[in-house]
Amino acid sequence: MKTIIKILIAIAILNASARVGMAAAGYYQLKDASQELVTFGAQASPGDIQNHILQKAQGFSVPLGLGDIEVTRDGLRTTAKASYTEGVEVFPDYIYPINFRFSVEALSMAGLNGGTN
Repeated sequence: MKTIIKILIAIAILNASARVGMAAAGYYQLKDASQELVTFGAQASPGDIQNHILQKAQGFSVPLGLGDIEVTRDGLRTTAKASYTEGVEVFPDYIYPINFRFSVEALSMAGLNGGTN
């Protein structure tokens, strides 16, 4: 009987670890995609970048809303910030809320050649 209980506990821990890992993987995929959008989106408006980040979040099944994303541009520097809470079922019928937050930025080199080619 002790062995069965130990196996069930091990399975529950593995299940929780896998679910938390999948939530973290979605976070890192979104953060990486956002960095790419900011880095190569010098010609896109902040609103367009924000919409692209939202589309990426939906593709990664990340519960991010348009109001959870802030994209700003100050001169050549573009910054994107996002934060969201994802409920992860770590045990049957027990959902643990995990807060995710990131900020990525990039400096555009377009227009820095000073008019010389």
